[in-house]
Amino acid sequence: MSRHVHIDALGRIPSGTTIITLAICGPRGGMRAVEDISIDEAEKMMAQLQAVVAAAKAETVIDPVDCFMQHVIDRLGDPALALDPSFRSWCAGNHGLLSPRQAAERWCCWRVA
Repeated sequence: MSRHVHIDALGRIPSGTTIITLAICGPRGGMRAVEDISIDEAEKMMAQLQAVVAAAKAETVIDPVDCFMQHVIDRLGDPALALDPSFRSWCAGNHGLLSPRQAAERWCCWRVA
């Protein structure tokens, strides 16, 4: 179950400590809880979030053939081609041999023939 957190308010309590009020919402948007955290806690949360984002980016490796295929699709302007097995196979066979522009031009000619 995912939760969404947004900053609801920023203020100071009588002791002078700056606090951030977080509204924690459920997956369907209803508010589940409100939590006050200090700036130090917010900094720790931000550091954890940055570490998770960096790790996720590091794991995101795009297959060069898929990248090539997407460039060809962009040139052709037909996103449905990504689901076409013959197009996928054709791109895999021509990756590294043709530029996306050349591949788009030849796909049109090959498809018509």
